[in-house]
Amino acid sequence: MKSSKLIIHSALAAVLAIVSACGGGGGGAPPPPTTTDNSIVATPSTTSDIHVIAGSSTAYSVTFTTSDGKTATNLSIPSDLSSLPAGWTGPASFTCTSVSTGSSCVLNLAYAPTANGSGTLTVNYSYTNNAGTSKSGSVSVKYAATAHNNVVAAATPSGQIAAITGSSHTVGVTFTTDNGQKATALSAHLLALPTGWSAPVGTFTCATVASGSGCMVNLTYAPTVVGSGTVTINYSYVDNSGTSKTGSVSIPYAATSHNNVVATQTPPGQITALLGASQQVKVDFTTDDMQSATGLTITPANLTSLPLGWTGPVTFTCPTVTTGNGCELGLTFAPTVPVVSSTVILNFAYTDNSGTAKIGSVNIHYATGSDNTVVGTASPSGQIAAVVGAGAQAVTVTFNSSDANPGSNVSITGGLTVLPAGWSAPATFTCPTAAHTGNACQLVLSYSPSATGSGTLTLSYSYKANSGAAKAGTVVIPYIATTNNNLVATISPSGTISAVVNSPSTPVTVTFTTDDTNPATTIAITSGLATLPVGWTGAATFTCATASTGTGCQLTLNY
Repeated sequence: MKSSKLIIHSALAAVLAIVSACGGGGGGAPPPPTTTDNSIVATPSTTSDIHVIAGSSTAYSVTFTTSDGKTATNLSIPSDLSSLPAGWTGPASFTCTSVSTGSSCVLNLAYAPTANGSGTLTVNYSYTNNAGTSKSGSVSVKYAATAHNNVVAAATPSGQIAAITGSSHTVGVTFTTDNGQKATALSAHLLALPTGWSAPVGTFTCATVASGSGCMVNLTYAPTVVGSGTVTINYSYVDNSGTSKTGSVSIPYAATSHNNVVATQTPPGQITALLGASQQVKVDFTTDDMQSATGLTITPANLTSLPLGWTGPVTFTCPTVTTGNGCELGLTFAPTVPVVSSTVILNFAYTDNSGTAKIGSVNIHYATGSDNTVVGTASPSGQIAAVVGAGAQAVTVTFNSSDANPGSNVSITGGLTVLPAGWSAPATFTCPTAAHTGNACQLVLSYSPSATGSGTLTLSYSYKANSGAAKAGTVVIPYIATTNNNLVATISPSGTISAVVNSPSTPVTVTFTTDDTNPATTIAITSGLATLPVGWTGAATFTCATASTGTGCQLTLNY
């Protein structure tokens, strides 16, 4: 640091010598500039909520300007930008020495989630306004990461639609998404319906589809003759990632002058279970007129032929079927392999109250849900830089769950006793629970290099997801060890500064960088700015939180 200050003093002396050589001197100092009680305005690149598909990324920036074009100074983000929410990345720190108009003070962030999640990102900042008053502000954006979603169609009432000839029944078909995020441009084709069925339009459309009942079409079943079959409605849509998709919903129906057995699934809609977990499903068989039907059987009788992941009794029969849950089939869905979407089709036979043999069916749609993950995040983020012999640099790795369900049994599997030179850690590390947020599961490392060098520390860890499935992950920490660097001041334009009397001023900049591209901090000009020669103007004080390369630390004078 002493050598940095000496070079700053030498550079400033050179600037002042050039000023003197250019005829500075004589006359009184110019009157002080007029100040205003202005504010810094933070303008985000988007004011809408940010929605990203897990595995992709989007940029988000905040541009800082002043409310009246006058200069404010010393803008900084007081919080540690290395501890952003999961999926967010940005610089380790952010400051702007001077803020006015234009786009010279911009904070650039990126959101690249690897798992589903949501929250609100808030950036707080502080600064000194044109009148010298300390102020602060904040800007926030809501964000969410989702997987590719699907539109699911469900009929109400569910199961087989049973009707007596000459009567009329309304059947509602509701379109929703399987994750609550929006799909768009839904179009359902209703022109070629079976005899007895009608719809209010030939093509039903919804601009957006999400949750609730905002996208629903009512069909009418008014049979005039006895019969049965299945209504299949095909539809197309665009999912939340912009991908075009199609789907269909099948509605079994029967028209009779006698009663029918109706199968009702609980829970209704698509059945979803995590890998390694299970979901109980009940199917209740009742009659549509409270009169008894008899001899109900599932066909084929051997329920061991259910799809992979489904189990139930070997056989299922009911001697009598009326109302209530006296005839209930219990099934279990416990997937062992991923299933995007499929259907269990159960056919059943029975004898109605007139003695007529009849058949029906129930379709159970199902899919495998996604399990959560445990993510290890290093702080500080990015490359860990340390100066040889300058003491230890602490690095904290925080393990959090990717959703509201906790992970468990977190442990370092690669061992902590053999680390790269300069690194130290506890001999072992385990954590019983990794919550979605907080610092309850943390590993603290220390980097204290004795020689220059660089490399990457890779930590392998294992854990159990909320389903109980065993999983693994890695944390990669790049690092570098350097020696003390020096600060260099570069004047532009170089050489003798020339200007014409009573003409526009000539700007002169002094740019401070380091001689090894690694950052130096707490840069300040300690004297000379308050006694500039006549004709020269500039800030009364000058500081930079950090300097390395580029023009981030730059003093501007005018002659």
